[in-house]
Amino acid sequence: MLADRGARIEGMRCALIEAPLDWNDPENPETIELSILHIPATGEEPIGTLLSNPGGPGVSGIDFTLDQTIQESFAAVQERYDFLGFDPRGIARSTPLQCESESEIFELQIAMCADQDPLALSMGSAQVARDMELMRHLMGDETMHYAGFSYGTVIGASYATLFPERVGRLLLDSAWPSDWSSPLGSYEQYAAMAAALVDMLEQCGAEYEVSACPIGGEDQLMLQMEALNDRPLVATDGTPFDGEMLYGYLSTALYQLPAGREQVLDRIAGALGGDQTAVDEATAAMADGGARVDQSGMIVRCLSSPRDANLVGLVDFIETNGLPPVLGGPEISDDTLRQYVDLKCGALPDSGEDFMVFSNDSDAPILVMGITGDHATPYAGAQQLVDELGNARLLTLDGRGHIASLANRSSCADAAATAYLLEGALPPEGTVCTDD
Repeated sequence: MLADRGARIEGMRCALIEAPLDWNDPENPETIELSILHIPATGEEPIGTLLSNPGGPGVSGIDFTLDQTIQESFAAVQERYDFLGFDPRGIARSTPLQCESESEIFELQIAMCADQDPLALSMGSAQVARDMELMRHLMGDETMHYAGFSYGTVIGASYATLFPERVGRLLLDSAWPSDWSSPLGSYEQYAAMAAALVDMLEQCGAEYEVSACPIGGEDQLMLQMEALNDRPLVATDGTPFDGEMLYGYLSTALYQLPAGREQVLDRIAGALGGDQTAVDEATAAMADGGARVDQSGMIVRCLSSPRDANLVGLVDFIETNGLPPVLGGPEISDDTLRQYVDLKCGALPDSGEDFMVFSNDSDAPILVMGITGDHATPYAGAQQLVDELGNARLLTLDGRGHIASLANRSSCADAAATAYLLEGALPPEGTVCTDD
């Protein structure tokens, strides 16, 4: 099955390793299992082990590692590094959360989950960073080499903060800063998503090879969402396709290269034009929540939330930058602000337990990458992370989308990431790459 995907399986080894349930409570004898995958380097003289995480939170690192082996842009890195993929605690093949709740209220879900399964209180980024330190020790590497993407940058920055003496080469691509899971951090993502979505719709005819552009811009999007909320399209299985689902499905296109975006745009055009197959396909694509983070991922977010929600900073940011119409603006009032004053994580008993201000006190510089038009991890977050870490270098990709390097989009970013991982070479200060 793995070979059918094109993954390289020669010499591959899988294992379950034992880790403490809670690294912060050494007297607690309970343990969990972490699922790991080791794939040896293709060359004869590997320089070490490369751990990685694709983000989410809540995404399988094992699946990501398998996918790395079929990416041409990773070939030079594969030659020199053993790959070690892992599913973070509570995720996928590692010891999973075991929670049941009939409630649809998020606060009740996470409160009841924490009551049912203590793992819910020890899934934060600092706990995962300590799991990574265990893996480094078991592999026998002197230092940690790591490639983290999106939320994976939070894990990498947490590791550098906790274990500066073990920092090797840490690539943090499409980065989040320390306050990533605060109400302000969440709102900045909403705003970046809205701007990128409107831009995609406005540029549809000029930049994408589609049979028809479904929606012309922000005003039309809002009208279409309102119309679908009043009278949803209905999939063959009876699932309604309303305005919220339209927005969510269009948002999934932002994570894709142009060909993937074109497919989403064409499908929406078909669905709005009465094509039942297109309605069914769009609805099916949203069956797992689309780009939304699942319950496990939201618990990870809550454990990393700052204890100070900084609601004043949230309001100041919105007043300074304006509230986009698609997010309820332009009027700023209690009614339009209410949905962004998000204190849901207060329902988790240990909310904020894993929050830390990131730093890098090691002699080894960290390479951080940010994309100017990133909808998922806004560029300002990468700039903030570099300031927080101190000993770090920022590479900018001037473009749209999410994930800058080793993603078959920018040979400039790929070359910089490869040179850093293989040789520790940093790009010149102020380096700006573009897409090919």
